[in-house]
Amino acid sequence: MRIFTNLQKVVLSIKKPHILLFILIFTLGFFACFLFIFKHIERNGTEKINHNRVQEVPWGVKKINAASIWTSREKQKVKVAILDSGIDKEHKDLKGKVKGEFNPINMTLTSDDDVGHGTAIAGIIAAKDNSFGLVGIAPDTEIYSVKVLNSKGKGSLDNLVKAIEWCIDNNIQVINLSFGLSKDKPLLRGAIDKAVNSGIIIVAAAGNNYGGDVDYPAAYEKVLSINAVDRNNKIANFSPKGKIDFSAPGVDIPILSLNNGYKTESGTSLAAAHVTGVISLILQNRDKFGINSKEDIYNQVNHVLFKLSIDLGKKGRDEIYGKGFLSFK
Repeated sequence: MRIFTNLQKVVLSIKKPHILLFILIFTLGFFACFLFIFKHIERNGTEKINHNRVQEVPWGVKKINAASIWTSREKQKVKVAILDSGIDKEHKDLKGKVKGEFNPINMTLTSDDDVGHGTAIAGIIAAKDNSFGLVGIAPDTEIYSVKVLNSKGKGSLDNLVKAIEWCIDNNIQVINLSFGLSKDKPLLRGAIDKAVNSGIIIVAAAGNNYGGDVDYPAAYEKVLSINAVDRNNKIANFSPKGKIDFSAPGVDIPILSLNNGYKTESGTSLAAAHVTGVISLILQNRDKFGINSKEDIYNQVNHVLFKLSIDLGKKGRDEIYGKGFLSFK
């Protein structure tokens, strides 16, 4: 997904990754690209599972080794806000997970998901550990649904800023932003800086830009920019290059879909959700990971993430894998 700009309006739109429409749109003279690329293609190559009877542990959850932390949870509450298309709160794998909501698009309405993207992100982060469906990276996470995309997958920069300010006012600890803008916007930069300075960790998708530049806000200094890899730690072909902090599972990811559904999709948005889940587990277990205060929380968490990272690609940090793949070793 990427943002279209038109005077004061910013439009967020969900599109399929392989489309050569990028080139056509630029040729026709549109000023902004797709904010966020999300692969709405179900993969038939993955094992078919009856999720009504069996719980699947997605390959990303296994590869990150998240379950090794579940048994040692200190049970500290962690509040994660998903700024997206809303969340299907009635999905059987998410019932009871959403602890609060905010809809800056229409303050009189709830944050129900009409698109499905926010539901997918919520499931990767915190789907319940039960006997069916999928399980998320950090099932004990408290989820807050903040709707910035309408039923057409569109929204405004003003509402995005309102959403970030709501997170500050409501003591959110982690913000997941699985979308981005092609250009730096002072209004967004100011809101992001304010959130970071208040002690919020912000995780953002690097963007599905096929080797192009990293989107904003992922490109900002203290926003964690996440790229996507497959099961074999190979970088996804849709991933960008540039300011990358870490890489995480983002190819052929089992996800929740609307109406108690399940499917498999790909995108850096999904990779970002995995890292948000990892950070939630770290904050749930502050003593274990040496997180000793709210002061300088970004650097403390970033240090822990660096220690958890497995170097990929060129030695040291690079513009593709960042500091490496995150896993609880």
